[in-house]
Amino acid sequence: MEHNNLSWKDFTLPELKTFKNKRVIVRVDWNMPVVDGKITDTSRFDVTVPFLKDLSFSGAKIIILSHLGDKGESLGVIASHITKILPFISFESSLEFEDISKKISTVKEGDGVLLENVRMWKGETENIPSLGRSFASLGDIFINDAFSVSHREHASVIGIPKSLLSYFGPTFIRELENLSVALHPEKPALMIIGGAKISTKLNLIEKYLNQGVKVFVGGAMVHNIWKSKGIEVGKSLYDDNYTLSNTFINHPLLMTPVDVILSNGNRVAFHAIPKDGVVVDCGSDTVKLVSEEISKAKTVILNGPLGLYEKGWLSGSEQILTNLSLSEAKTYIGGGDTVSVAHSLHLLKKFTFVSLGGGAMLDFLASGTLPGIDAVTK
Repeated sequence: MEHNNLSWKDFTLPELKTFKNKRVIVRVDWNMPVVDGKITDTSRFDVTVPFLKDLSFSGAKIIILSHLGDKGESLGVIASHITKILPFISFESSLEFEDISKKISTVKEGDGVLLENVRMWKGETENIPSLGRSFASLGDIFINDAFSVSHREHASVIGIPKSLLSYFGPTFIRELENLSVALHPEKPALMIIGGAKISTKLNLIEKYLNQGVKVFVGGAMVHNIWKSKGIEVGKSLYDDNYTLSNTFINHPLLMTPVDVILSNGNRVAFHAIPKDGVVVDCGSDTVKLVSEEISKAKTVILNGPLGLYEKGWLSGSEQILTNLSLSEAKTYIGGGDTVSVAHSLHLLKKFTFVSLGGGAMLDFLASGTLPGIDAVTK
């Protein structure tokens, strides 16, 4: 097999016992919501626990890298939870590589160190090569188990594999196996996509429309479609530096809401939004329409909220997720807000696959790869 033909399937983990006494760097995504010092949703951590226990059992020396928050808050706030569940891990708060190397040299087989938030190092988000090399110098092997950050070209994601033998971890592989099926869904298929910015999702929507998949666009993204058609959207949120082509907005497989809820609680038809109106959710006729499409589909992919989620307009998303959970179709959901709503409704076990990557899921479905995948396979 030529080197450039290697796929992610060639980078699954070997027998873990081959890592005995090796320093293994594991990039995880423990970027969890913290409110008043308490983690409110531990799912991103929980899914990594069995693998880290197995790695410890195999006698590896584990070095864990993660980020937290956009600004780079200290991982100290979540470290106590982690070290309680994984007592073989200790937290190292120093940002000096000399201190960290010393600490790692004292780690015994089966034990591990959680390093401080990678975003506290200058050069992480810019992927400065020297930082990638400094991280790599701490270990013998690199395992990327953070699918949900692998759409980002950061030093801890794409810099480290340049210097070390690298593999994908089990949660990463699970995402790839499932989302690879969703890349070419069994038809009839439906994609339900919400959220605010259409510019980041346009390639994805077009790709699925061209495959013969119906795409329902909800959330604030639809306001751009309506505006391009000359339909009044009032004072609703939209992406004002973006115009859409006629072939796109008139595509026969593109679906948009037929009625909406305004911020004053009124329900109106989509073409009757008043000049001072603000759209905050999809209406009951739209929920019925989307639910009928779900009942006809063999595959449904859903990502992003269908209403102004952060202001509590959840009804449309909740009803559609509930109906989707009863479907016989193959169902794939993702996106932080979507997963939180499904979690609060106790529906997570009812879907074929729940992706922990929001942006990463969308980017992978749009292009079939991610920077973090290419960094390992190339």
